[in-house]
Amino acid sequence: MISDPLERSRRAVSRIALYGSLALVALLGSLLLYLASEPLVEEQRLTWGDTDFAALEEVQLLREYVQIDTSEATGDVAAGVRFLAAELRSAGIEPHVEVLASGDANLWAIVEGEEPGAVVLHHHVDVKDVPDPGRWKHPPFAAEIDGPWLYGRGTFDMKSIAIAQLLAVRDLVRSGVKPKKSVVLLATSGEETGSELGTRWILREHPDLVDRFDLVLTEGGVVEGRDRGDLKYWGTEVAQKRYFQLTVCNSRRQPLDELDRYFHGTRTPTDRLYLVDEIRDFLPGYAATRDAARLRDLLSDPEALLRDRPAFETLPGYVQAMFRNEIHSLGVREVPGGGWELDLRVHLLPGIDLDDVRDELLPAWLFWGLETHFYAEPAADHGSPPDHPAMKLIKDLVSERHPDVPVGPVFLAWTATDARFFRQRGIPSYGFSPFLVFTTDALRVDGTSERISLPEYVAGVALYRDLLRRLVT
Repeated sequence: MISDPLERSRRAVSRIALYGSLALVALLGSLLLYLASEPLVEEQRLTWGDTDFAALEEVQLLREYVQIDTSEATGDVAAGVRFLAAELRSAGIEPHVEVLASGDANLWAIVEGEEPGAVVLHHHVDVKDVPDPGRWKHPPFAAEIDGPWLYGRGTFDMKSIAIAQLLAVRDLVRSGVKPKKSVVLLATSGEETGSELGTRWILREHPDLVDRFDLVLTEGGVVEGRDRGDLKYWGTEVAQKRYFQLTVCNSRRQPLDELDRYFHGTRTPTDRLYLVDEIRDFLPGYAATRDAARLRDLLSDPEALLRDRPAFETLPGYVQAMFRNEIHSLGVREVPGGGWELDLRVHLLPGIDLDDVRDELLPAWLFWGLETHFYAEPAADHGSPPDHPAMKLIKDLVSERHPDVPVGPVFLAWTATDARFFRQRGIPSYGFSPFLVFTTDALRVDGTSERISLPEYVAGVALYRDLLRRLVT
């Protein structure tokens, strides 16, 4: 249970921070629309057919899970964990359920293999809050089916993957074949607010369990395309930036507003650019999938790009962020009881030590006369190997279903997942989405809806099942 007021404040701040504003739907939508260069799939172009999707077990389970409100503001994460536990028990798998005094809850279930080392299928039970449910096309926790779409908070992020994982584990057990590697189904709390009592709790408090983790599959994958029949790239997340929180306090608002304007105006207070190994490995293959010839040329030779500063400045901000450390201001807010706070987020590229760049990113003169509090996450400063056998299996499976689609790694420049915490412990971790669903379709650009295409969801459940079997047999 969290009793420290500073810790309570930090968790409260985080919901408007990295795990909210960094993944703003409008920002991500604009990014993918830019990269695609052409309009994405429209509803009427989806194949619906005569299938009664509502009668399918995987759809029924997803609807039940989505109907459980597991947001922090209005929901009950423990209720979501109890749902998962009941489904596992019905399949003959006894889960370990841990409900903390704070209301956070975690679950893990183990399918023993010939080897103790395990493939971990991870998802977070919690979902983003819904501050204005009246603006949604359908009630956010009704899980209504409308045409080929299932609407509801968590349908895309990430209860659809959770059900795919659950059914993959269940089908493995029902096959009666003992896998070579063990499997751990892991469901955790609090990802949207920092994972302090979720993934980070598991890593801290359950070392015997964590010692078995050989590989983690979680969220973070990206599917890009011009439309469903013309895919551009199916990416699995292998690396992301490291994030630090700086809170600046003062009794007056004016100096904080000036600091806020400084960081908003400069976006990043340094011109220094880097080419880290994670980008060097990822970018050339990704560059070849870009529509615009100029963009292909620039990204295919990143060393030359960094020497051509005028050309670099023409790239979208998301791509520029792959080559530099950044600071993002989250705005000034009034503190209950008096005073003001400004929240800043420092984004560091993999392999960059904060002490080596602190003076250029956060020059001391900016903060004279102001109170500062710095918080550093225990997250990895490196990515996962892009040539891991799991990456090859993912490529093989996706290519079997979509032969002409480039499949490869993805670097997340502005968003974060729990993979960073597993990596910090030396565990290879990958963000994979089995669903042919574009983010701009799943997370509506205006932020008032979340949905998943049922035909692609069902196909993705089958793909995930095949992936698990190949990984562990």
